Amino acid sequence: MTRYSLCLADPADDAQLRARMAHDWIEGDAAITLRREPSYFDASRLLGPAVQVIVAREASTDRIVATGCRSVATSYIDREPRRTAFLSDLRIDPAHRNGFLLARIYRFLRTLHDADPLPSYTLVYDDNERALTTLVGGRAGLPHYLPRGRMIARAVRLTRKRRMPRLAGIDIGRATRDALPDIVEFLNAQRASHRWAPALDIADFEHGRRCDTLRAEDFFVARRDGRICATMAAWDQGALRQAHVERYARAMQWLRTPYNLMATVRGWPKLPEHGKPLPYVYLAFIAVQDDDAALCAALLSRVYNSLCGERYLYALAALHDDDPLLPVFDDYPGTTSAVRLFEVDFSSEPEGDPTRASTFSAGRACVEFALT
Repeated sequence: MTRYSLCLADPADDAQLRARMAHDWIEGDAAITLRREPSYFDASRLLGPAVQVIVAREASTDRIVATGCRSVATSYIDREPRRTAFLSDLRIDPAHRNGFLLARIYRFLRTLHDADPLPSYTLVYDDNERALTTLVGGRAGLPHYLPRGRMIARAVRLTRKRRMPRLAGIDIGRATRDALPDIVEFLNAQRASHRWAPALDIADFEHGRRCDTLRAEDFFVARRDGRICATMAAWDQGALRQAHVERYARAMQWLRTPYNLMATVRGWPKLPEHGKPLPYVYLAFIAVQDDDAALCAALLSRVYNSLCGERYLYALAALHDDDPLLPVFDDYPGTTSAVRLFEVDFSSEPEGDPTRASTFSAGRACVEFALT
């Protein structure tokens, strides 16, 4: 008898999929779980309008022991909006981590790709040595993972407010609902030359679509002569998905008690107990005309000050490692992690060296971390 059966998940699998995420710790100096409560499939709409979730069931128990996801959305490639596939959520129960099951998952994934071949990409955390060793080594039966740089995720710690810099001729404030069409137009114009940037539509913000939990009022915009010249959104996705702290790094565990005492006095959010969600917000849709660092710094300070005193411990921003705006975020206290970006090539024999240049035109990548 075959030990595993593979198929696409449906809403009846929701509870098992959520349990799978709660049990799969992401290990590093600390350990976290990424969860989608109260509904796995509702939260998955963040990934795009078409989400295919592969599940592997243990035949003897019908229990889901492994998952993988292929989500399809519209992204910019060579300045044109194209359907693209993002590969994510490869999770295998530790008791079932064997090359046989992994190979079967990728055979299933390849059938999905062959039925609808699309430019594909994925993200792998720098400290996820198991995934990097297993997936990127060119093992037989797996697609080719072509390195395309790193994203630098900066978790800015929200503590005390700062003095805001002022720029002549620049007005910065929260957006209003009627500004959303202009924001979408600005973001698409700024990001069209950047690979993997989401091609937005005003319909993406309607109920049931991928950005429906992001209000126009969550955007902060800078204007020059009445026209938008920079955007940044503070996006709380806690109603759909959460990050739970399962274990702190040793140094942070020692500091947690005195930090929480100080937080009580100063009115800051506390570091949560083990197993509890980490209160954070995404800094999303960061776009600045002409990559103006001074303008980005002024906008960031406005967003930062508005979030201080709220319930959030961190504001998470992620930019590609060659983004000229990245140093602006280093001026704030916080922690940094790196995530590797890979183009995933399903051809049986990729042309030349797997480190070759992308088949797409040159240009900075701009994956929207809040949509992955």
